[in-house]
Amino acid sequence: MICPEQLIPAFTMFIASDGYQCVIKKIIGEATFTKANKPGLKIDKLGKMNEAAQKRYELFLKLWLKNGKDFVLRLRAQAIMLKVV
Repeated sequence: MICPEQLIPAFTMFIASDGYQCVIKKIIGEATFTKANKPGLKIDKLGKMNEAAQKRYELFLKLWLKNGKDFVLRLRAQAIMLKVV
């Protein structure tokens, strides 16, 4: 599964808001998210994700469908404020 480029900032904020710590590896273009007692999440600059990240992405999409467009707009606004975009 691939996260579209325009959703990466919102998805990143979704992960970070759940307490995951982020390490960005610019050389290989990959972000790794870690949290105690949870599997690591990896997403690259093209939106490719490991299996654990894909499961979080599915949850992200379900919450988007449940809560509507404002859900993603709020996450994007947070990303802009933190200059994640």
